[in-house]
Amino acid sequence: MSQNAHTLHLFFEDPIRLKYAQLVYQYIAEGNTAEAERWAGKLGAALADLWNAEWFNQQVTAAPGYLQLNFDTGTSDPLPLSPLGALFGHGLQAAVLDVFYDQVGETQRMYFDKGQWVPRQYFLALYPHLQSIVEPAHDPDDGDEPGERAAADAHDPPKPQSVGRLIKDEAKKRKEAQEAAEAFVEIAKAMGKNGVKNTMDGVIGVVLLGSALKGLLHAAVFTVVTVLLFKGLWLWLGLGLVLAVALPLYYAARTHREIKGDGDDEDEGDDNGPAGGEPAHATR
Repeated sequence: MSQNAHTLHLFFEDPIRLKYAQLVYQYIAEGNTAEAERWAGKLGAALADLWNAEWFNQQVTAAPGYLQLNFDTGTSDPLPLSPLGALFGHGLQAAVLDVFYDQVGETQRMYFDKGQWVPRQYFLALYPHLQSIVEPAHDPDDGDEPGERAAADAHDPPKPQSVGRLIKDEAKKRKEAQEAAEAFVEIAKAMGKNGVKNTMDGVIGVVLLGSALKGLLHAAVFTVVTVLLFKGLWLWLGLGLVLAVALPLYYAARTHREIKGDGDDEDEGDDNGPAGGEPAHATR
């Protein structure tokens, strides 16, 4: 079964907070929820804010100055941003999250400082002594490290972003995806009630309608802009009217080609004869 494997390095402001967090996660790994809740209370947080009960294969490694958590989640589960947000409110100073996406075989690394997702170079400038901890030693056989590093840096935020904002954005995306799925189901049900036998044809019709409306919108924007910026009111209105007819047809036709392909490729010859339309010799 595919899953996402997480490695989370946690660096706390003081050793007392680090010890409390260590006890919370060690008891979680042991399956002792009662003790985990007790030490979460010592830390000042609720256990539900620090851990998702659906995560599994959890392991805890305590080292001088930091805590390392390893755990797995389902491939559709969100990033563990909520526990990070809670921990930043209870003594966490910095963190680094590695996620290995088993389905695609790729790893994402995110750097956090004082409740913000920050670029790698920003993080390492603040904590150069942590690089050897949060970034595994390079194996020359694994590939081109500079190229891999450049690709990783390209996914860094352009500027620090708060974890709270990331949580809200991710919740919004998940809600929109759920609403889109529910809308698709409703469209399919409505088409079934209206006698549409092929649901996919009905969905394609909806997509084509959206493309046509896009063309109409572009035509309207063009007309408004040209009328406001250039002389010749009736000329631009007339041209806008032509575009209002042509653009929807063009966009709809283009979308139809993209969905269906460029058209069924007709063989130069068919079963009844060779290329050129010449009849095949009859077999006696």
